[in-house]
Amino acid sequence: MLNPRGPVPLYRQLAAVLRKRIANGELPPGALMPSEAELMSEFGVARITARNAIRELREEGAIYTIRGEGSFVGPEEVPREVRSGWVFQTIAEDLAAKVEAGDFEQDVPLPSESQLAQQYDVAKGTVRRALALLRERGLVYTVAGRGTYPRPPSE
Repeated sequence: MLNPRGPVPLYRQLAAVLRKRIANGELPPGALMPSEAELMSEFGVARITARNAIRELREEGAIYTIRGEGSFVGPEEVPREVRSGWVFQTIAEDLAAKVEAGDFEQDVPLPSESQLAQQYDVAKGTVRRALALLRERGLVYTVAGRGTYPRPPSE
């Protein structure tokens, strides 16, 4: 599919594959584009390659990006695909259930943002939003330079 030894940079090859999916209707107008993590997994490319392919499509007007929501096919006027919920909320709910079930030890930090991003196949910013929601609910607390911990036992 992609040729890492060819004369065309990988990100341009990836952009061409995505452009073809848009042209043949596999990614119709308003559809949510695959995330960088999904592209990395499917094509075995680095994040910067996926990011550059998305940037190229955005610059040519084939897609547009809404911060915190993702990239969508077509111009912004096209109605976007309805999402079933915010990914960060789903992650927060999953982590909250684990905290409440006692799956995390009290004096041991939760997995790092990078580890959680990899586990849930999302960007670190999405994990940060999930952890912020858990902090707001009082389920976890963060110690700068140390990590995020399950809430301390009630005193």
